[in-house]
Amino acid sequence: MKNLVKIGTALLAGMVMLITSCSKQDDSVGGANGKGTLTLKLTDAPFPVSVVDKVVVSIDKIEIRSTATLSSTTTSSTTSDSKDSNFITLYQGASLEYNLLELQNGLTTDLLSMDIPEGTYDFLRLHVASSKIYLKDGTSFDMKIPSGSASGLKIKISPALVIENGVSSEVVLDFDVSKSFVVQGNSKSPHGIKGFMFKPVLRAVCQKYSGILSGKVVSNANLPLAEAHVQIFRADTVYTSAITDSKGNYAMLGLPSGDYKLVCDLDNYVSLTVPAVNIQPRAVTYVDIKLAAIGAVSETTTSTVH
Repeated sequence: MKNLVKIGTALLAGMVMLITSCSKQDDSVGGANGKGTLTLKLTDAPFPVSVVDKVVVSIDKIEIRSTATLSSTTTSSTTSDSKDSNFITLYQGASLEYNLLELQNGLTTDLLSMDIPEGTYDFLRLHVASSKIYLKDGTSFDMKIPSGSASGLKIKISPALVIENGVSSEVVLDFDVSKSFVVQGNSKSPHGIKGFMFKPVLRAVCQKYSGILSGKVVSNANLPLAEAHVQIFRADTVYTSAITDSKGNYAMLGLPSGDYKLVCDLDNYVSLTVPAVNIQPRAVTYVDIKLAAIGAVSETTTSTVH
């Protein structure tokens, strides 16, 4: 089921596939008879708690809402709570289990890929059957699923997804672990953690309207810096973030086109702010960062590849 997409050179290859997937297909390949192909992928913003080993969620139902079934008095802009008849079931069955910590820094896994009727779709509904957090010392915590989410977590697709006959579209569903699982107690020590509160935060973005931000964080001596925290802001609010891997690489997927501010932090290094990072649809924007130890000067290099 899992199909992890590597960062680095695979990002550019992924963008080529993405551009192709948003083009018209031959009837022998794509959907036909008024249907297009939807691929739904799952990714995760990082969880900056070093003592956590796994964050597991089980999903047993996925639905999508068609605006065609909404009444003239109920629109997608006025409510996300509508009758079940407005939703099309994409999957229902045995629970599908995912370790969200495996889906960070530009990695994704396929939730499903299937043909659905032409039309406009504005909400996803995801039913989380269970969730559990495992610490590195073997301790585990079962998450209480919010009672208000019994019918499923509602995630707005922004902008709305338009399915066309014979065209493939891809939607990235970002399950933000850092905001969804709130630590109770001291997050620096396994013995200090008393539990977690589950407050699901998810976003859904159609890839044809979004881009990728990627880059590398190194020291002034050009040595890769691991565990640097890279955040991007829209209107002074953190939109999403990434933590660099052992080679200093980071990546963020499914970013709506537009201008962002980037901030990079790492202990014992000078925090760096890039005030204007432009994300373009169906393109990879590279921002390489050179962090200086406290007392020196940091640098950045930016480029965009279509």
